[in-house]
Amino acid sequence: MARVRGVTMRKTTDRRPAGRWHWLLIIMVCWSFPGLAYVVDDGWTLSSDENEELQVYTKVVEGQTIKAVKAVKVLDAPMTTLLTVLADAQLVPEWIPVIRRAVLLKDTNADGESIMYMVTKFPWPIKNRDAVVETVTWYERTTKTVYMESTGVTGYVEESKGVIRTPTTYTRWKIYPLEDGRLHVEIITHSDPRGFFPAWLANLIVTRTPGTMFSRLEETMDEESVRNRPFDAIHVFGKEVEF
Repeated sequence: MARVRGVTMRKTTDRRPAGRWHWLLIIMVCWSFPGLAYVVDDGWTLSSDENEELQVYTKVVEGQTIKAVKAVKVLDAPMTTLLTVLADAQLVPEWIPVIRRAVLLKDTNADGESIMYMVTKFPWPIKNRDAVVETVTWYERTTKTVYMESTGVTGYVEESKGVIRTPTTYTRWKIYPLEDGRLHVEIITHSDPRGFFPAWLANLIVTRTPGTMFSRLEETMDEESVRNRPFDAIHVFGKEVEF
């Protein structure tokens, strides 16, 4: 075993297909796991409309008791600052309320793929959860849209006693600039927590988290050390990208 910042890692051989074959694999996974059907645009129900700049939607996922959630928010921030925060593992616990720890296991490669390990903390008697996620980040030049798609993967980190591993997790960010210079930000997320986790509590958490998350995200982006940090496109996309 090798250790990275206190995380026990498994020695793995990376046999994942690169380039277009990687996307074929993602499509196959979507067909084999019906829950990923929530990425389509229909079937969402407005759960919370806090103001004109934040809407939270939920969606019933077939075969699951936990709903998928979609949050749509307008942010007044540079694209580069937002991407810097989203791609920085050390900053993740600052803006995601339930994340206790996040560690970057593999930096972004030329295909825009990176691997991150995260630990989620919950109050007793709910056990903490952890997950290893692979994120693929790409820029669609014709629509000026950035996508960051994360899916749970197995391996990389040895499971810890008392912490439940959640390999079935999915998150997608969709970000593009508006005419007034602000950013349209959409996040879709769903996870199967496994083990004991009351559905009513999980569904309450997923609908209340976006408001706090975006508030903390804006605070993190406004930190001087973040605002003054040069944008590193290689770290985010695995290659140079001009917006």
